[in-house]
Amino acid sequence: MNISPKAYRRLVPCLMPLAALYLLWRARKQSDYLKHWGERFAWTDFPDPRPNHPRIWIHAVSVGETNATRPLVQAILKEWPQCDILLTHMTPTGRDTGAKIKALAPERIQQCFLPYDAPYAMEKFLRQTQPKLGIVMETEVWPTLLEEARRKGIPMLLANARLSEKSFNQAMKAEDLMRDAMGKFTAVCAQSPKDAERLVTIGTKEPEITGSLKFDIQAPMAALEKASYWKTIIGRPVVLLASTRAGEEEVLINELRQCVQPDVLYLLVPRHPQRFDEVEAVVKGSGLRYQRRSTLDCPSDLLAETQVLIGDSMGEMFFYCALADVTLMGGSFKPFGCQNVIEPASVGVPVIVGPSTFNFAQVVEEGKRIGGIFQVEDERSALASAHALLDDHQAWQSAHEKALAFSQAFIGATERTMKVIRTLWKN
Repeated sequence: MNISPKAYRRLVPCLMPLAALYLLWRARKQSDYLKHWGERFAWTDFPDPRPNHPRIWIHAVSVGETNATRPLVQAILKEWPQCDILLTHMTPTGRDTGAKIKALAPERIQQCFLPYDAPYAMEKFLRQTQPKLGIVMETEVWPTLLEEARRKGIPMLLANARLSEKSFNQAMKAEDLMRDAMGKFTAVCAQSPKDAERLVTIGTKEPEITGSLKFDIQAPMAALEKASYWKTIIGRPVVLLASTRAGEEEVLINELRQCVQPDVLYLLVPRHPQRFDEVEAVVKGSGLRYQRRSTLDCPSDLLAETQVLIGDSMGEMFFYCALADVTLMGGSFKPFGCQNVIEPASVGVPVIVGPSTFNFAQVVEEGKRIGGIFQVEDERSALASAHALLDDHQAWQSAHEKALAFSQAFIGATERTMKVIRTLWKN
């Protein structure tokens, strides 16, 4: 259903009660959705800027987008010592992830939730936070926000932008609204030529092709050292089932029951923390012997008979990736478009994906071409491919080297994005 910008601005305030009900519904499984309601509805004040410290505002919805801001935040802090940063999010997990970035410079970085896209809320947010430049990560487009920023003369950059064919088709259902909103971005940095083509079609200015900031994220040394220590103590290969989504765990665990290898540890990390207990119930019902990461203080607490380790912790994905020998990437075996294949590849771990990869389509194709990513039809084939790699050290070593080469080939998005930001930053 198409909708005009004027109708949208009138409609959103009427939907605020539904937004409140949505938060209550989400809070059933994740109580953090009950926190900071005042920010979501602009009922409270937003963080004031420090005097004489111009502010760049970066909006990143959840975990993946927030992690991608890290190299950009570090570059901004270094280049403009007087500049402060405001990080905004839409999910509690995004905010928790942002807290780790805030720790890089707690006196210069502040956080809050971005309010819902009602005119009164966005006007108050921009008036109180006073950003000199706004950066929106990936595909988060709020029409009223962009209109209010235009009125206040705040340049807006769409950074690390991607627009899958699926998202493009959805956006075109509200073509008038989306064209009006996308045309208000001052500049756009697209991850790939295909993303740029779709973005122009939907109304943006001609984008700069900057690549993905996620390739510039470096694994923390502490995570690598911890993984190395754990691998020594565990003493067996690890297959990582990473960022799995609803419906995938049941199939993976059922297939695993048929082909589990006695000398392999299967590390199952659900994408969403509110599903940890649900996933545990699936593993428990399978009869496979398991433990939860949260119960282990050290690797020696892992029992020799444990077949599945449930990764029920936050902020340890790089540790999990570095601990693994092969990764099966969640979100690709059901129609979710795949999760981040870059993290495991960046630490040299070969990645196996299923048929659904539209969120990382070009990245996956390039990884397949180089040889660090393998695509299969289903979960059974994925587990068989993982076991085959573990059984053939020469093949695994080749895939390991190609995964590293694949990830290294795309480094540089941060500096390319910074070139665009320099043209917008007037302070």
